[in-house]
Amino acid sequence: MSRGGTRRGSGRKPVDPALKKVPISIKLPKWLIDWMDEQEESRPKLIEEALQYMNQLEPPKAD
Repeated sequence: MSRGGTRRGSGRKPVDPALKKVPISIKLPKWLIDWMDEQEESRPKLIEEALQYMNQLEPPKAD
């Protein structure tokens, strides 16, 4: 049985540092967390979209 090795082009592609997600810790009221948990989208996705919408932000373009 042969052993595998690294193959050119395999594996996860590197993420643009400007687009890399960084974990943070925040405190929110329970009623807001309850509402987020009832939604289809994840908490991080809801928060990210709300921040972009409220502040009219566009993510940087990946190179």
